[in-house]
Amino acid sequence: MSVEDRLLRHAIEAHKAGRLIEAEAAYRRILRKRPADADALNFLGMLTCQTGSAAAAAGLLRKSVDADPTNAHAWLNLGNVLVATGDAHEARAAFVKATELAPQLPMAWFNLGVCLGRCSLPREAAAALHRALKLEPGYIPAYESLALLLNRLGSHAEAAEVYRDWLAQEPHNPIAKHMLAATAGQGAPVRADDGFVRQTFDNFASSFDENLKALDYRAPQWVAERLAREVASHASMEVLDAGCGTGLCGVLLKPLARRLVGVDLSSGMVDKARARELYDELAVQELCEFMRSRPGTFDVVVSADTLCYFGALEEPLAAARGCLRKGGILTVTLERLDPGASGDPYRLETHGRYSHAEAYVRSAVAQAGFGEIQLEERVLRSERGQNVLGHLVLARVSQLPGGSGQA
Repeated sequence: MSVEDRLLRHAIEAHKAGRLIEAEAAYRRILRKRPADADALNFLGMLTCQTGSAAAAAGLLRKSVDADPTNAHAWLNLGNVLVATGDAHEARAAFVKATELAPQLPMAWFNLGVCLGRCSLPREAAAALHRALKLEPGYIPAYESLALLLNRLGSHAEAAEVYRDWLAQEPHNPIAKHMLAATAGQGAPVRADDGFVRQTFDNFASSFDENLKALDYRAPQWVAERLAREVASHASMEVLDAGCGTGLCGVLLKPLARRLVGVDLSSGMVDKARARELYDELAVQELCEFMRSRPGTFDVVVSADTLCYFGALEEPLAAARGCLRKGGILTVTLERLDPGASGDPYRLETHGRYSHAEAYVRSAVAQAGFGEIQLEERVLRSERGQNVLGHLVLARVSQLPGGSGQA
């Protein structure tokens, strides 16, 4: 074994152990002696990507595959780095090459499938993801990506089958369980499981704001504008942002609040909200539990697109009523159930959220102890070129908790 081969082994061991400076120095020492060493270029490329320079990493990985075009893993690494640079089409070519060289490698088919989806080739993406699962039925990320893709294509029955297969591998996975009920149209729970909500939003926390911006998301704007009309310019209220997410509502609510509190089930989302430095208090907790722990504390409870993870509204509305003071205000958004689609009070939609009938919303809000109920129809966001209609609700406390008379 040559000196460079021994040094490469040492560099890889240091790299795996997280000693990146040591590993980088060793890779570069090898490349000074052997500039076309495909393995050193490959590993240095991945290390460079780890330390934050995807463009430089892509250059190193291109040199690696030029030096050894038969290394499927180097092509796979190149594809991953190109995705990070935003070049999905060149990444696609790299992933195709990886699948040609290693047709039995599930990760190559999975990455190709995800990339094809980004290239607006959904059916080709689905075929690649199916191939990954055929090679490795326990490859969990492929189930989630494939089912999500099929659901977006409107192939809900196919998506349901994928969720069933996923549950066979992970019987207690909360996302697979909830989304099977949503896509199969049966067995819907009265509210989304906490595990589903937590895991979903922890996964989306890093890209949440950008994704919603692309959907022209307007729910925070609607609740803040409606609240501002109700309370004029007073900034003396204690406001609870129930389901605060990354703090999109907080930006708009802060001028109206003497004290602004946020609660969310997802720690990833709360971390993003904390970075905005808007809230006087932030809690990672189930929102009904939190509201029940703060009786008579708040002047306002705001909840933008959070109660759409509840089918039955009685529990969260009662909890909101209990944490409000005399004369307190509730303002929330909910997705609208098409009155011609069903006679049900609410329905779990194929995207995993609940829509609610207007009559049911009015009844549930009143039964929780609120009066002066106002509902307005609003466009909450756009999805796949269509407006998502919702209810913008504002109501005031009219009864003591338990409905024991006027407050």
